[in-house]
Amino acid sequence: MKHLYMLFAVLTISTTALAQLPSGSVAPDFTATDITGVEYNLYNLLEEGNTVILDFYATWCGPCWSYKQTHIFEDLNNTFGPDGTGDLYIFALESDDSTTEADLNGTGPATTGDWVTGTPYQMFDNMSNVFDLYGNTYYPTIYTVCPDGTPNATTGAMEYTLVESGQATFDGHVAAAFLDCANTITGAAPLMAYNGETSSCGGGEWMASTSVSNLGSDDVTAMVFAVELNGVAQSDVTWAGVLSNGGNETVDLGSYNEIGTFDYALVSVNGADWNAEGSAAIVGSNEATSYVQVRITTDNWPEETGWSIESASGMYIDGVDAGALAGQNDTPLTWDVALDLNECYIFTMVDTYGDGLVASQWGDYVDGVASVVSMDGMDVVGIILDYNGASGVEFGELVAGMEVTSATGITENDLTSSVNVFPNPFSDNTTLSFSAAEAGQASVVVYNLIGEKVIEMNLGNIAAGTQSLQLNFASLEAGIYLVNLTAGNETSTLRVTNVQ
Repeated sequence: MKHLYMLFAVLTISTTALAQLPSGSVAPDFTATDITGVEYNLYNLLEEGNTVILDFYATWCGPCWSYKQTHIFEDLNNTFGPDGTGDLYIFALESDDSTTEADLNGTGPATTGDWVTGTPYQMFDNMSNVFDLYGNTYYPTIYTVCPDGTPNATTGAMEYTLVESGQATFDGHVAAAFLDCANTITGAAPLMAYNGETSSCGGGEWMASTSVSNLGSDDVTAMVFAVELNGVAQSDVTWAGVLSNGGNETVDLGSYNEIGTFDYALVSVNGADWNAEGSAAIVGSNEATSYVQVRITTDNWPEETGWSIESASGMYIDGVDAGALAGQNDTPLTWDVALDLNECYIFTMVDTYGDGLVASQWGDYVDGVASVVSMDGMDVVGIILDYNGASGVEFGELVAGMEVTSATGITENDLTSSVNVFPNPFSDNTTLSFSAAEAGQASVVVYNLIGEKVIEMNLGNIAAGTQSLQLNFASLEAGIYLVNLTAGNETSTLRVTNVQ
């Protein structure tokens, strides 16, 4: 892992250090004094019924800084911390003792920024002893420790287990801190998750909304949301009703035409100030054909890479989960994906470590590359996304929108509405029917998804009106094929599936 190489390059780790603690391990107790001089004991906080998140980081760690900049910990603290519902503590544990106070404040030579200013949760410095106590080997390492302890079978003393929650989303941390813990939230505790549209298909209007669930003991009866689009304030959104514990409500946050960054904040709950924020990247849509290729050349850590294509309505079309590419280091990979005409889709590529495919920053490694391209048979006719790790651009997530405006690069026209393949899917044989507006030459060509012609039929000169013919796929493998029909001056391409 790059994390291990990075750590060895900067720190000297004792060869007797413990192994990294896996999820389910007992969390070692410790006492530490934060940078303001206040002392805390982990087990005392747990015994009082608090969940505790432990964030082990270093001031020079790029991914640590990138994750801090998401403000997820700030939002968690403001909502559930000592000044919120009072059910959660977050400990930021700077664990490289060679760094300085200047580094912590963003002015030293070994820092990525100011870690202190504006941070509302507890911060600790020189925590390498606790880092070693937990057997950590990389930055950031983030644990969640639940307050539902069990007595030790021998001593009877309470023990508390941990999970490595990692660089999770706000919802992911809430699930680890509360839903998976024997910990209740006092009062009303709404939890937001964006569930609106994330692309403007063809430059059209898109709808913003958030799903709100109540994890608290009291009903949520009123909420006020502040909304911004590309930094420009929009009208506040108010909601009134009864949202009880365990309930869920979708709140309409408005309709918009402009793409960019959509920010929303829950600023008032039941008449009291609240401070929870969310953000969504709204992308436009590049024109695409109904056949696209996803091309990724992995870096030295392929297990961190994943991708997906979803429809504008959120339906999963295709993809590869992070972790599935493990062992395929520095390998060019290609996936063919068939899409429906006149539909919009969203391509998302993730890097679970947050550094994209910029492998060269960790040593003598080759940067990865990625692209999504529109295809017409074997030819590339459009670029939807183009990324090169050598650019130095790091990411946790890359998003690109696409609108399918043509089938394999052929502009659609009036013939499309009269063409039908039935049955579809089929086994070996199916029927193609269409209505030609006028007499003329006609042909049918069937392609597989790598652009090879597998069936070619010259129908000769046909009369105007309805036509019907059999397509025989018996000699072909099961899979998706593209049927291209030309009749007179009109063309149409349909996707069909031979299941055999």
